[in-house]
Amino acid sequence: MVERKVIWFEVLTPKQAMLFLAFGEKLKEFGIDAHFTTRKHDYIADIFKHRNISPATFGIYGGKSLAGKLIASAKRVVELAEHIADHTPKPLAAISFSSPDAARVAFGLGIPLILLNDTAHSIPVARLTFSLARYLITPSCINKEDFIRLGAQPEIIHQYAGVDEVEYITIENYKRFLKKREESKEERYLVFRPEESFATYMKDKDAKPYLEILEEAVKHYSGKILAFPRYEAQKEILLEKFEDKIIIPKTGYHFLELYSNADVLITGGGTMARESALLGIPSITYFWRHLEPQQFIEEKGFPSYSTQTIPETKKIIKKICSNPKKYIVDTSKMLPKLEKPSSKILSLLKSDEEFKDNFV
Repeated sequence: MVERKVIWFEVLTPKQAMLFLAFGEKLKEFGIDAHFTTRKHDYIADIFKHRNISPATFGIYGGKSLAGKLIASAKRVVELAEHIADHTPKPLAAISFSSPDAARVAFGLGIPLILLNDTAHSIPVARLTFSLARYLITPSCINKEDFIRLGAQPEIIHQYAGVDEVEYITIENYKRFLKKREESKEERYLVFRPEESFATYMKDKDAKPYLEILEEAVKHYSGKILAFPRYEAQKEILLEKFEDKIIIPKTGYHFLELYSNADVLITGGGTMARESALLGIPSITYFWRHLEPQQFIEEKGFPSYSTQTIPETKKIIKKICSNPKKYIVDTSKMLPKLEKPSSKILSLLKSDEEFKDNFV
């Protein structure tokens, strides 16, 4: 009997779920299974449920305070360590989007660690993980020096000419998206996602720019608005301020279902903006600094619009929401030109003496 081979994927956000599920599918051709671990947070469970996959779930997100993050992480490391230590077979490698919990467990159990990262501004996470990695995979639009300053050895950094979302926003999925959009009889809507207000990289965790941004969207968009809060606290505030003006879905959507009826997207983060822009839907990102992956796809012609101030955001909301159809782009010839992170990872594994026999 051939021994089963496994690679462990740590999933902490909806984007990571989509990314690693797609990569896990590619491992099947090499006879390698994907083992997923996650935590109770956001819409992650809905994404796995849609694929009929049950990840091993441990712990919670630690919230806004440093103490809360530390304690939640410490408890989760113990549970993860026990789980992975007992897992048969031992994972060939651990792959995560710079999860400190997974990095600590992989290092402690002698499992080679492969990290992905497109958020060099998330400094604490970088310092806790980069020095433990065998490989660090990043988009080429981010300067290598940004990662080296945070503890990554130059030789472990490998870059690809694309963005993470291209892993699952493929040309095949784009064609499915167009078909769904053409066949749909549902009313179009605006998709809204608040900023990641509790993240360590946010300058002011008590600020709530999403309220002012959403107020502007309500003013200029005539259709219905679907809002996807990141935390229960955001949900409560949104319902209090906009109860009769927005819809908060009870569960998450598959990205093809969500965007097939979307006119425009507004978000305080980068992932959903890149997803929608790659599909040709105009997306507005408000964030306190320029996000390199956003600038990269904008330079390639995708309909992404980045802003760094509230007045600037309001101006672009008024412009696009008044006539969103005007800003839709056909991306069919643009998507295939972008490189996927899995291409870089597989190339490294196939040439690595420790792994290459598993990728024949």
